[in-house]
Amino acid sequence: MHHGISAVNLQGAAMRQLQLSTRIYECEQNGWDDLISNIDGITQSLIDNPSAGKQIVNAMKYWQDSVDCRTSSLPPDEYQVMLQNPVMNITESFGTEV
Repeated sequence: MHHGISAVNLQGAAMRQLQLSTRIYECEQNGWDDLISNIDGITQSLIDNPSAGKQIVNAMKYWQDSVDCRTSSLPPDEYQVMLQNPVMNITESFGTEV
């Protein structure tokens, strides 16, 4: 039985890292300093107590869910609304005269 790290495991780890980075970016963009502080504490716990890896992974998953929950409750940005409702682009529909 082989216990080494496979390419699939590395790819999965990279995907999780990318998702974590993306979520941190979302927190920074939306001013969710409490969630940034939470992930800092979680990663520090990993450094301080590496044997608690499973609990720390669970804490990271919970944190990711918290970020996703907040992100999903954000209203769409103006550009997304305009794409879905082209009539809302008054400049394009009526010119610059209002």
